[in-house]
Amino acid sequence: MSKRLKDPIYGYITIDDKIIKEIVDTAEFQRLRNVVQTSYAPLYSSAVHNRFVHSLGVYYLGTLVAENIKSVVEKELKDTEYERCIEVFLLACLLHDVGHAPFSHTGEEYYLKSGERVELHKRLSELTGDSNLEEEISQKSYKAAPHELMSAIVAIECFGDIIGDDKEKSFFARCITGYQYVMDEDEKYKILNCVISLLNSSVIDVDKLDYLIRDAYITGFDTINIDYERLLRSIYIKKDLVKREADYEVVYTKGAISVIENVVYAHDAERKWIQNHPVVQYEGFLIKRIIDDLNEKYGDNVLFSEDALSKEGRMIKGENVRVSLLCDADIVFLMKNLDDNKYVEEYLDRGKRRHPLWKSEAEYRALFGTCFSAQTYEVLEQEMVALLKYLNYIQHSNVINEVSLKACEEDIQAAEKLYEESGRNKKFRKQVEDKKEYKCWMEAFKEFADKQGIDFDFVLLEETLFSSGFAKERLSELKVEFPDLKSLSRLGEISTVLSSHSAGRDKFFYVFYRRDDKKNIRMIELVNILDYLVRNKVQ
Repeated sequence: MSKRLKDPIYGYITIDDKIIKEIVDTAEFQRLRNVVQTSYAPLYSSAVHNRFVHSLGVYYLGTLVAENIKSVVEKELKDTEYERCIEVFLLACLLHDVGHAPFSHTGEEYYLKSGERVELHKRLSELTGDSNLEEEISQKSYKAAPHELMSAIVAIECFGDIIGDDKEKSFFARCITGYQYVMDEDEKYKILNCVISLLNSSVIDVDKLDYLIRDAYITGFDTINIDYERLLRSIYIKKDLVKREADYEVVYTKGAISVIENVVYAHDAERKWIQNHPVVQYEGFLIKRIIDDLNEKYGDNVLFSEDALSKEGRMIKGENVRVSLLCDADIVFLMKNLDDNKYVEEYLDRGKRRHPLWKSEAEYRALFGTCFSAQTYEVLEQEMVALLKYLNYIQHSNVINEVSLKACEEDIQAAEKLYEESGRNKKFRKQVEDKKEYKCWMEAFKEFADKQGIDFDFVLLEETLFSSGFAKERLSELKVEFPDLKSLSRLGEISTVLSSHSAGRDKFFYVFYRRDDKKNIRMIELVNILDYLVRNKVQ
């Protein structure tokens, strides 16, 4: 028996009744209905689709590719092993986001203690009982996304009996995290590594395919059409027979080349023009600051924890409130109970939000790239990075205003006192000079605000200049089969899709201000003020 679920993109998705009852209908999986898929809603108001529908979509795409790899996997694995391999792979497709944090990828870094994955890796090793996995994590410096690690942990904890024994749990966890077998070198594990990459890889996988197709559909963002059926039905697992001792690898037929290129274009367009849009970035900034304040109030690792994701949940210390099945709405509820929090006010009231001085990387480069020399442009980048670190040091914020300027002045006084008490030690003199330089940069923004007649109240956000999200080397190594050729061809040899992707410089910055619709802002004034500062420093 099975159940059919209607999806707006794929039509009907058929799922076995057992999976529906034992997984999909459970509270732990239903939680995903209340975890929004993207952070794009400030830009595209329709982008409120959730991790629940995305997970069903990935499962569906997994069933398509599973049919195509059936012949080679059956040949190398025993029938029962093949069936379980595919079953576990499809369970991983379904559950790959079951531990995802609220607010898309903004919240997931809070799963990490001190920014490290040590605790999550330790927990995953315990649940899988795989000593090889533990050693491989150490040797390979594996760094799965925090939500991938937490999803594998939550899934095994909640649905371990369905997933299977320790070996199957390990394979399941590897599918979600992308951690391939290294120490096991049998042919079987080479095939399993190929299957793992179909869900989680640095190039093309069913997870990426679904969110690219679904995000474009829901937002209405016009992107290149992705013929997912043609692509997935072109995938095989095979060896390059021309090479000696060749390993099994994922291979595409020649008919997939155009679709592969479309995937790259669609992925990069979404990253550059939606994910990196200043409105989306600013909302992420607000959410992070609010979560920081919540963690300060309730304690670190209380809200973003395995316990908070569970049905049982955990009590918040000092509050008569239990947090369970953590979702976006829980964070919104708790943020409303933060007293006089300006970040919460901005999040809830769009009219109070700051606005970007420039709206794209291209505009930033046009403003600063044309007015600055290569040398001064590089110095500007270094100074902005240093200023951001200092702002977070003195007030744990990216805000440049009277409060931060006063905090800087007090910090300078303290540093000067320390300098005198040390007998005018050169090290402490350098600290005084650095802090005075930070003050000059803040005063430059104040000068700009005064000249434009706007509030001296800016937020500075650091961004990374766009480069293709695909790992060039890995993508160029994708194998394509042509019937008339004995050997497999590398995508990098036959396609120009990678030739135009270049990272350029590392950083750029957004500056947000309190907009007054009556004021006509001359951004070139800020460019000129900062240029003067940089030139003085270079000289």
